[in-house]
Amino acid sequence: VQTLAVVAMFVEGETVIRNVAHNRHKETDRIGNLAVELRKLGAVVQEREDGLTISRGSQRPATLETSDDHRMAMSFSLAALGTSEITINDPSCVSKTFPDYFEQFGSITDTG
Repeated sequence: VQTLAVVAMFVEGETVIRNVAHNRHKETDRIGNLAVELRKLGAVVQEREDGLTISRGSQRPATLETSDDHRMAMSFSLAALGTSEITINDPSCVSKTFPDYFEQFGSITDTG
């Protein structure tokens, strides 16, 4: 869900993610927090109880919160492939599942 939501910022039209209400009860409220952070990046986001509708907006620089959720941090890294600079607070939360994620990501992109 998080990865699709970030990718949706780069496509034409609306992306509808639904039937994922269980994502509100993971390490964090992944639906609510995605909505907040994607808006910081310039996406147009409608939050629903069971998902999100995301439309492309004007991407802008942002500092993003991970809420200590490794999947949020890794998904938000994809936003760095766009045109605006981003900062991910608490990137070390990825150590739960992929400790060197940002080093690996940086080695295959020019964001390192």
